Amino acid sequence: MNVVQRSVRLHYLDNLRAFAMLAGIFFHAALAYSPMMHNVWPTADAANHWGFDVFAWSSHLFRMPVFFMMAGFFAALLMQKRGGLAFSKNRLLRIALPLVLFLPILSVITMWIIGDALAHVTHKSPFLGFVQMMMTMPEPPQPPLSTMHLWFLYHLLFFYVLTYVLKTLLGHKVLDWLTELKPLTLLLAMIISMVPALYMVSLPFPAPEWIFPALWALWFYGLFFALGYGFFSHAKLILQFDPYRHYWLILGVLSFAAFYALLPESLIPEEYAPGTQPVGWLKLGMTALEATASVVLTLCTVLYAKRLLNFSSMVLRYISRVSYWVYIVHLPLLFWIQFHLLDLDWHIGFKFIVGTAATLLLSCLSFHLLVSWTSLSRLFVGNSSVKLSQAKPAIQQDV
Repeated sequence: MNVVQRSVRLHYLDNLRAFAMLAGIFFHAALAYSPMMHNVWPTADAANHWGFDVFAWSSHLFRMPVFFMMAGFFAALLMQKRGGLAFSKNRLLRIALPLVLFLPILSVITMWIIGDALAHVTHKSPFLGFVQMMMTMPEPPQPPLSTMHLWFLYHLLFFYVLTYVLKTLLGHKVLDWLTELKPLTLLLAMIISMVPALYMVSLPFPAPEWIFPALWALWFYGLFFALGYGFFSHAKLILQFDPYRHYWLILGVLSFAAFYALLPESLIPEEYAPGTQPVGWLKLGMTALEATASVVLTLCTVLYAKRLLNFSSMVLRYISRVSYWVYIVHLPLLFWIQFHLLDLDWHIGFKFIVGTAATLLLSCLSFHLLVSWTSLSRLFVGNSSVKLSQAKPAIQQDV
């Protein structure tokens, strides 16, 4: 086996991580002006526009799959570079500890922000109106236990354990078999295997934020995690799709367009509003479109990032460096800002810009005040650049 004796910095993965984090802020901010989410999103504005739905649900299909795919890649990288024991210690420090420390803090802060909005916001969202009504009950029900937007970290811990178990039992047999599949066969296998998992939940697939791990999410996101893990040592697993990337992109866009056209006007989960979700063959067809768009657009995101984002940028390096902390704190900050925007008679486009810009600014400011100079930097900064080890299989040069 040829061995390369130099390190390779993968700028496009650094930059993709930065853009994916920014997309998360834009996604959550857009839901406040989404017609489909008006009845359920906490900061839903009285005004809305279908354009925010198009942006939100198209990015929803590939944004978190891209994160899980990169997480699988980084897991393989760390295991090769440091070994199993050091990998476990690193993941406990960087994933488990932030989850345990900040989930209670963010839960309390979010509850305070909702209480503050109930007391001071005049034009309340339907969500706030519902909470206010619940509080008038003699014994209001307790909210369910939730991992909030930290569900990503929560599920990663399960994937690390599953990776260790499968690697111990099967070695590299599965990955070696996958690399022999033709692109179309691999694509169809991914899509078909995801349909049963996605069929189990409402459309579009929700955030699996409850404290009990969602089996559908472990399967659905686990396939993307496995794909990223295999990508580290078998570069052609992804790059074999590159020659036809434009066609895959067209397929992804058309699949999403058909899926979006069939979505109901209000995305209230079936358990809360029976009869509002598609059922039967219609749901099966929509689930197939959803799976197709998710897989294809995720692959295209990585392929186009490799071609367009493989450069060093001071701004994107900075965003990548603060991205983990911004992910942790952005949602409560965004809620606080958007709750107070509800009473302002501004155009929703301007509210969207103000909400996202202010959230990013306050998140970055809090990073410098609370993280960059403290011991928290060990949890949230680490090595901000993706750099392959100095001795590795030559195939990884194609990454």
